[in-house]
Amino acid sequence: MRRTTAPRLALLALAACAPLGACHLEGGSRYSADRYTYVSRTWQPKTVTLIDTRTGETTWSVDVPVGQQLVVGFSKGTGPNELRPDEIVWGLMPAGRRFGTRDNRQPCPPSSARRLDMAIRPTPEMPGDTLPGTPFADQEPRPVRNIGNRVTEPVNEQE
Repeated sequence: MRRTTAPRLALLALAACAPLGACHLEGGSRYSADRYTYVSRTWQPKTVTLIDTRTGETTWSVDVPVGQQLVVGFSKGTGPNELRPDEIVWGLMPAGRRFGTRDNRQPCPPSSARRLDMAIRPTPEMPGDTLPGTPFADQEPRPVRNIGNRVTEPVNEQE
């Protein structure tokens, strides 16, 4: 009796791919999950903006700090009304982190009326200077202040 390895290899490949469903990979989840990850680097500091395409209005925006990544997803049908029936669910975390929570929510337009734009800010932009391998790499990320719909500046601990 001869054993075939094809079923074993298929099972192994399936097991290796299973964790990718919740994994925060740069660019997105590699399938149509409506989830995206934006990593900000010294020569690519990113600002991510959500536009309501019906009005051209910016409904949400985040300046991703250098050395951090923004993970964005959408929750369908959890918004407060028919103009904003969905929610954008997002979180900032250290760059390269594969798993983490997205603790922030805000109502947003439906998928047929929204667009995510990503822009590169002027470079170089030094991290809160926490790139891996720098003397500050072990520090926790600084919290940011949410002003209206735009997360803009680090919070000073002395304030």
